[in-house]
This record gives sequence, C-alpha cells and structure tokens, in this order.
Amino acid sequence: MSYEENYERKRSRSYFRTSMDIGMGIFYTVIGTLIIYARSFGTMTIPPVIAYILGGMMVVGGLFRLYRGVKAVFPNKKEPN
Repeated sequence: MSYEENYERKRSRSYFRTSMDIGMGIFYTVIGTLIIYARSFGTMTIPPVIAYILGGMMVVGGLFRLYRGVKAVFPNKKEPN
C-alpha cells in the first residue's frame, strides 16, 4: 500500500467519523430534550429524577459530539508569525 492510498483511506475515515459525530450529536440532543419535555407533560411513566438525569446526560453527550464534529469541519488554523 502506498502512502497516497493510506492517506486517502485515513481521510475517508475522518469524513465518516465527522459526519457520524454531527449526526449522532443532533440525534442525542433531540432525544434528550424530548425525554425532559415529555416528562414535564406527564406522558412518560418513569420517575422525574431519572428522566431529568437521563435527558440531561443525553443532551450533554449530544452537544459534546456535535462540538467535536463541528470542530473537525472548521479546524483552528494558526498562522505562523
């Protein structure tokens, strides 16, 4: 395997991981928000403490994955002096 083939393989994995981070980040954030709001409407039968903890953890995890994906799309380019 040449250097160019290896580079292209790593680049394609990077694109896949970035798109998965963004997609799953949005998914986790939406589901976590729905768990929190569905509990406040009384449509879920789990205890409120569990719903708020689960929903909060999903929102925080989703926002982290979304941040990681967006950070990979727009890298911090520092220009040398």
